[in-house]
Amino acid sequence: MCDNVRGCEAARPLRLAAGVANSLAMPLLSSDALVLRTYTLGETSKIVVLLTRERGKLRAVAKGARGRRSRYQSALEPLSEVKVTLYGRQATELYRLGQCELLRSAFPASRHGLDAALALSYFAELIDAFCPDGEAEDAVYRLATAVLAAAGEGRSAGMLSRYLEAWLLRLSGLYPPLDRCSGCGGALPGSGELRYHAAAHGFVCASCGPASGPILGAAVRALLLDVFRHPPSAVAEASAGEAELEAFQQELIGRHIERPLRSRRVLLDVASGAALAAEGRPGKRA
Repeated sequence: MCDNVRGCEAARPLRLAAGVANSLAMPLLSSDALVLRTYTLGETSKIVVLLTRERGKLRAVAKGARGRRSRYQSALEPLSEVKVTLYGRQATELYRLGQCELLRSAFPASRHGLDAALALSYFAELIDAFCPDGEAEDAVYRLATAVLAAAGEGRSAGMLSRYLEAWLLRLSGLYPPLDRCSGCGGALPGSGELRYHAAAHGFVCASCGPASGPILGAAVRALLLDVFRHPPSAVAEASAGEAELEAFQQELIGRHIERPLRSRRVLLDVASGAALAAEGRPGKRA
């Protein structure tokens, strides 16, 4: 009990202000996270887009991240796995980045050549496009870290791209079932080709045809079964049907995100240039 009532009342606003200041000084969240991308803010700072394990995709200001003596150093490189501390109010659009400890760098994967380095950019942009803000995506987080680990082991960049695409589509509820007709709901044959029908948004049986296409061959179906049954490190390399699967999944992705992916265009341009060089023809000039 305070003997001086007026003194206690006068001190009350100071105590409240101190309590608010202390609450704001406490971190809102400490979480493992993947760095998806960064962009500049002012002369010395960056805005970092993070896929956190607990809260999904968040954005945070990394003050001084562009300075010569930045405490973040290489921790903010795309697809680095980090342990972050975030400050701010619940459900704010932009947090403040505090501690950022590097747990695993994506650099080992990029050392496997240009294709691997470009694939990492594609992975980051694709994950960013599929993940809504502020929604926990533990399955996506585990998928991403598994794909990155396989990339670090030198697994094929093309195959890992198809794997990530397929699973992101499936986790988003966008991949049609491989065993059920999307027209009548009956069982599809256990093997053979898959006939896609756009009006049904899935594969259809012979009775629900004719399908609008595309028609995926038996090799593509076998590859998809492999993708959905095994981790990325165990999927067969150089499987038949990869190019066919790529075209099909890109169509599904395009319908979902409704915008081109810049990293995808870079991959296509590099592949086109490599093909022309192999034929002894000059590539396109910038």
